[in-house]
Amino acid sequence: MNEQEAYNLTKPSQKGQDWHHINCFGCGEENPRGLKAVFPFHPETGEVRFDYTFQNFYEGAPGFAHGGVLASIVDEAQGVVCFHAGHFVMTDQLYVKYNKATSINEEVYVRAWITMVKSRRMYTKCTIISKRTGEILVSSKARWYDMSERTIRRMFHRSPIKIDSLMLMLDANQKRGKQLRKSLREKGII
Repeated sequence: MNEQEAYNLTKPSQKGQDWHHINCFGCGEENPRGLKAVFPFHPETGEVRFDYTFQNFYEGAPGFAHGGVLASIVDEAQGVVCFHAGHFVMTDQLYVKYNKATSINEEVYVRAWITMVKSRRMYTKCTIISKRTGEILVSSKARWYDMSERTIRRMFHRSPIKIDSLMLMLDANQKRGKQLRKSLREKGII
């Protein structure tokens, strides 16, 4: 790791690739079958928001994205928003409501946000909206288990990203998360 890479790990994350490995199904740039989504964080709102197009190889019913792939992207978006806010989480429960079939090769808007933090649990919501019609195609909510540092170290000891570097970024994200919650409370949003 060069000096610039080390410095980047002491700053809060801005996108999923900042802390996930290159073969991650959700954001890994080198996974040939992965979603390759960026999952950018928007600090002014505390949300992950981005445009996305499901390609032909994610097809379920003819012309439409497979439900499992849709579940994967809302799961990943919600998990990444938790990390961006300073929580290293594992999915506890995921609820997905398929409101309308999601076309392949058509741009959608994905938005994920945190709704509550309670003890070692986090709660999030996510939507996938058609850019063409504005309709909510998929809505989701999830409950997350906030992992301890000991668990993180045990699970990620084989990660290509050095665990101590990952913990530095998580610490920077926690500081940002505290500032964000304070700002959102002052605005009456949470």
